[in-house]
Amino acid sequence: MSRDDASLDEHVASWRDQLVELSLPGVGAVTARVDDTPPADETPEDEPGFRRREPTVPPARETVRRTLAARPPLVLEHAWLVVPALGPVLPVDGEGVGLVGDLSGRRPPEEVRSESAAPARPSREGAEVGAPIGEERRRPLSPRWGWFRVPAVAAALRARGGIVGRGALVGPRREWYEPAVATREDLLGAHPDQALESALAAARELGQVAVLRIGPDGLDVHPTGADPRVPVLEGLPLQVTARPAQCPLQGEDGCGPCRPVGGPWIRASQEAQLDWEARRAQAVAMLGCGVCFGEALPPEPDQPQVPRLAEAAPVTHLGRLHLRGGGSVRIDPLIRPR
Repeated sequence: MSRDDASLDEHVASWRDQLVELSLPGVGAVTARVDDTPPADETPEDEPGFRRREPTVPPARETVRRTLAARPPLVLEHAWLVVPALGPVLPVDGEGVGLVGDLSGRRPPEEVRSESAAPARPSREGAEVGAPIGEERRRPLSPRWGWFRVPAVAAALRARGGIVGRGALVGPRREWYEPAVATREDLLGAHPDQALESALAAARELGQVAVLRIGPDGLDVHPTGADPRVPVLEGLPLQVTARPAQCPLQGEDGCGPCRPVGGPWIRASQEAQLDWEARRAQAVAMLGCGVCFGEALPPEPDQPQVPRLAEAAPVTHLGRLHLRGGGSVRIDPLIRPR
């Protein structure tokens, strides 16, 4: 499949252009992607002088590519099979939803529902622990059926004899994040084809759409048939680098803390901050951060005093997801914060 063909559909192209960021046993944190780094003469020169730090928005693809090209290359001695671990995401109806900002900057905006608004239809990918007064208590869903299926996928691969590493599939502009689990090919099966069939069986069993193979031979994408849009890709050149402890939202190494987009002022800025906080929470929960470590850092001296970074939320508490197809949806958390 050529790049021109893939570009006809952004969803299809994303399987070629995405970043694979994993923490692999015996290897460490790595980033892998298809090697199509632009020529060096496309690198812009930084302007001298003081510049106010802008809000952290998804970087340009060229910025991400240049950053990866500047890192020392890493050679994978073994091939790894990467299984996505994202269940179906069914959005909650969003009519009548309003936003409230905390002027103290201690927490991000929250979604609230007015009394006149219609009640939301709960999504089926999560379950609330506890229930409103007068209603029966509901048990959490099994990890096999939630949107975050890392525990189930990891258990399925371990049961087949593989060791596992965790990480995420990341958009080429770091605009979306999908959980993923990796296992070493030679430990999953005596022959590469046997190992691939075992990984595909686990992926189909847990509703995953593809298995990726990264290693010395390049990048392959093997669809399971669950989603006809996922392309078959084989033998693409692979660029692998060590992944330093960095901010997972920014496209350059050595960056300082993020700066939120929007703020608690008008409705549009509240919506922008809510969307940004959701993207940050998703990134930090799946990949961690070596800059702020998910702490509630205040703005730097040259920045407005609000808004500030919120504390990191566990994956099970996430209430909004940015999706590969674009945009974001509000979902029921797997477990409500107490």
